[in-house]
Amino acid sequence: MMHRTVWIMARAALTIAASTLASGCTGAATQPGSPPPLATVAASPLAPTQVSQWLSFDAAAKTATLTMVADAQGVDNRYNFNGFSHGSLVITVPRGWMVTVHCNDDPLAAYAHSCAVVSGAESKTSAFPGASLPDPTGSGYVSAGESKSFTFTPGAPFVGRFACLLIGHESAGMWATFQVSNAGQPSLGTRA
Repeated sequence: MMHRTVWIMARAALTIAASTLASGCTGAATQPGSPPPLATVAASPLAPTQVSQWLSFDAAAKTATLTMVADAQGVDNRYNFNGFSHGSLVITVPRGWMVTVHCNDDPLAAYAHSCAVVSGAESKTSAFPGASLPDPTGSGYVSAGESKSFTFTPGAPFVGRFACLLIGHESAGMWATFQVSNAGQPSLGTRA
């Protein structure tokens, strides 16, 4: 019985720690069993030419289309999305909007990559139903010059990651910050 109690307490502590990290909080206290506060990530807007290449939306229809280019050339870290790595790209979409993601691998890419919206670092489970390529940790990847798509509708405010789930890619920096706001319009920015 004691081992079970210790395991339950350890699991609860890990859950709280993971939730705090995923939400971008810096140690704000939460009561056990209560959801951590949502801490959105402040972002500086990208140049309009970059945004128009990677994001389009229809506010009346509440739909957004996001193009993510894996292993974009011309940057130091080849483990990137659209040339950004280590969460520096901030993707914001409103709750309840239908989001279509085109996951493209650069034609000159050296490796295959995958795309998924996940809750926290090294998570392998989609944060929302349909928020990843099928089998993003295995055969559901894109190869050089290839494109695959997925569509999902985030139903709650959220701060997490848009990541490549192939072994070692996320830890090498291949992730962007992905957040769902209560209102507003989709946007792309960089961490402020």
